[in-house]
Amino acid sequence: MQASTSVFEGIRILDIGHIVAGPFSASILADFGAEVIKIEKPVAGDPLRWIYPQKGLGLWYKVGARNKQSITLDLKSPEGRALFHKLVAQSDVVIENFRPGVMERLGNSWEVLSAINPRLILCRLSGYGQTGPFRNRRAYGRVAEAFSGFVNINGDPSGPPTHPNMALGDTTAGNWAAMGIMMALYWRDARGGTGQVIDLALYEALYRQFEPQIVLVDQLAKVQGRGDRAGYAPYQDCLPTKDGHYYSYSAITLKSALALLEAMGMDEDERFNSWDSCIENRVAFKQAVSQWMLARTVDEVDAAFLAVDAPGAPVMSGADLIKHPHVLARDMVLTMQDKELGPVRMQGVVPKLSASPGKVNHTGQTLGESNERIYKELLGLGDAELASLRDKAVI
Repeated sequence: MQASTSVFEGIRILDIGHIVAGPFSASILADFGAEVIKIEKPVAGDPLRWIYPQKGLGLWYKVGARNKQSITLDLKSPEGRALFHKLVAQSDVVIENFRPGVMERLGNSWEVLSAINPRLILCRLSGYGQTGPFRNRRAYGRVAEAFSGFVNINGDPSGPPTHPNMALGDTTAGNWAAMGIMMALYWRDARGGTGQVIDLALYEALYRQFEPQIVLVDQLAKVQGRGDRAGYAPYQDCLPTKDGHYYSYSAITLKSALALLEAMGMDEDERFNSWDSCIENRVAFKQAVSQWMLARTVDEVDAAFLAVDAPGAPVMSGADLIKHPHVLARDMVLTMQDKELGPVRMQGVVPKLSASPGKVNHTGQTLGESNERIYKELLGLGDAELASLRDKAVI
């Protein structure tokens, strides 16, 4: 039997999510061959279309909806619901990130959808999950970051809890959702299982990745706070250099720590060259490293670290990454031709698979660009039916 040309070839996903978490999970699967049909509101489309506008077009959407086929459909109308159900009958996965209860009010409960297609996998992302006393609370990624415990440990110890300047709560949940969908597909197709529901709370994704927080409270009655890593991992920090850049270093074994000290000429300093001693003298260590880095440019610091194989890297920006030779050598900056913007550069595919690699075929489509193909070829609608649906604003 010949292998598929891509991992998820033959898998059809209906992406009815909006903005980040749900659509991000669909984007990961689309990079590896899944047929993702992005269902958007007629006229308005996904709000992601209007974030970081360029020429009236949302740049974020061009990346977030790459490889997806955009169709418009009013899920609130009876005709729209009927069309959605026809699509469900021919699909493998539905991804949604509405508040709990919305799908039910739209006539798309799990009981309804699974009756239409018993093999269906329904992936449900929400702030707090489909059950529990907080299930109905409104929440987005930043709220999930706070509730997960992540924000409590993030930021300078002398300052307030700090949110990351990216959609971490959403994209982390999107990654876990993609993994959950893969698990459910494997269980269904390789283990003879059935369709099922994936219930993922945004906060749970970060909560699970912040591994020690519960066991520390349970066993030590300790709440980890900002800056606590220095208490057990003293050879880590991010400090300014002479030329206004920042350099980050992190050694988590004694061997790598000694290399780090050698790079800075501190390997003979008994205050710093053993783990326990460095923890005891961590304030003095940070002062010594700060002075050393402030006396050098970021390139000089990096060269010193590289010379002795010490673990560290300059803090990079998007402007640095888009032209960096290592990033380019790894095909992590792709140039795609967009119908509206012309050449557009974006991140490459992650992860890299040797036998069945992912691929970006196109950027995010114009709103409803695939209406003709999906409604005609997949559902068998004619021109007159499409015209009627457009007149009624169903599509």
